[in-house]
Amino acid sequence: MPLTHRHLRTLILLGLAMTPPACVSPAAADDITSVAAGRPEPLPVVTEHRYRMMARVRPLLFWISRDDVGGARITWRGNGSDATGLELLIGSDPAKAPRRINKWGYVSEEVRGNDAHLLGVMKQSNDTSIEDAQAEIAADGHDYVFKAISGAASTREAQAQVTTVRAPRDFTYHDLEPLLQLLGSAGNTGTAKSIAMVPGTRPGFLLALAELIAGSVDASHAVRGASMPRTIPYVYNGSRHELTLRKTDFRRSVQIGGRQFADVVHAQFETRSLAAGETTRFELAYGTAGPLAGVPVHAIYQPRWWFEVQLSLDETMRF
Repeated sequence: MPLTHRHLRTLILLGLAMTPPACVSPAAADDITSVAAGRPEPLPVVTEHRYRMMARVRPLLFWISRDDVGGARITWRGNGSDATGLELLIGSDPAKAPRRINKWGYVSEEVRGNDAHLLGVMKQSNDTSIEDAQAEIAADGHDYVFKAISGAASTREAQAQVTTVRAPRDFTYHDLEPLLQLLGSAGNTGTAKSIAMVPGTRPGFLLALAELIAGSVDASHAVRGASMPRTIPYVYNGSRHELTLRKTDFRRSVQIGGRQFADVVHAQFETRSLAAGETTRFELAYGTAGPLAGVPVHAIYQPRWWFEVQLSLDETMRF
């Protein structure tokens, strides 16, 4: 099953906390950096936040909730000049989740000077209904398939390529580094895809979302001369998409996960595939002042009619 934008987006929409990236005009990314080529030395960590996951399932008419079934870790990186990076590790924890469900993924987007690179890793999933999900869980233990997508962007084009591996055991999100090493030894196994870059297009979803969050934070402070973009085009996995900020609501105080947060924007977003016309909506609540400015404190995403995931800021989570 191909690693589609929808599959990886199911993971990355849940816990993205971004500050405004540096102005980027990628120009020198001539080739895709494969997983096998090894990752460059990580950029210094600027800040990091952690989240607790709650899942809700609706088998019939009523929702059934289960708290603390997994988590997310968001890391900002940068060198203070021409490089910035965003990372998200998110998923269920089989030690806590019902029936030891193990669904997780990792996304990293980096801009170094004029080069933009992306790496996304996830456990393959085929479920589209409760019955499919249950069947897949029952089958686990025999075939552990993981996929990674590596990409690069320039002013001329964006490229992407997929690597697939069968793991000797069921890696969890605690095993990110061993899985990356396994993927590295496999090399690129798929055909590279490329697409021409239209002026103004961002080289990744994270960068586009960061810009929309930053614009709405500025608008909440009525920053003089601040422009607030509503729709930003971006590319992902060799196809064009748009991210739209549909609605914002400024709140002086909100209570989330038993904690009180002041000066928060509640925002509704929508992504749209320009090729297929498929849309997906999600919600974020993020701070507008102090250390939580631009940092989500709550996220809601419902990928299926029967399944919803929520993330709440919780720095006690362990990874």
